[in-house]
Amino acid sequence: MTLLDVRDLVTAYGSVKALHGVSFHVDEGEIVALLGANGAGKTTALRTISGLLRPRSGEVRFAGDRIDTRPAHEIVRLGLTQVPEGRWIFTLMTVDENLRLGAYAEPRVPREALDRVFALFPRLAERRGQLAGTLSGGEQQMLAMARALMTRPRLLLLDEPSMGLAPVLVRQI
Repeated sequence: MTLLDVRDLVTAYGSVKALHGVSFHVDEGEIVALLGANGAGKTTALRTISGLLRPRSGEVRFAGDRIDTRPAHEIVRLGLTQVPEGRWIFTLMTVDENLRLGAYAEPRVPREALDRVFALFPRLAERRGQLAGTLSGGEQQMLAMARALMTRPRLLLLDEPSMGLAPVLVRQI
């Protein structure tokens, strides 16, 4: 079953086109990588799919529903979540607080959601009371991914997940 279907996507920053008719699909259970040089439009594609940018034309469908006109928070609620490039964590909040923000759509964070991310990233369980800004780069990346997983996504978009990390940390993440 096709989970994500991107067709003829055109996105621009002002008068400068960043995406020129991009099309691809992701089937359920499939792993897909967007490859290209710096400036090729990979991040723009992910930001457009996530609802952070509006396309000029084309369409994005997730689980059969058209999402390219929906706001980002609605897209997250549908089950599509992005981990943006650069970690984007709340540095003055604890690991636990960052994770709870990841599940903002649910008034009470289910214990199972925390247990699930702590099972995937045991280091975060050890650091749950620590300020996120004091974590190592690898731990911050784990936190960014874990926070995204708190939404229980059907599809997770990762933008440069290994940027700035040592090879041993890339394997760990």
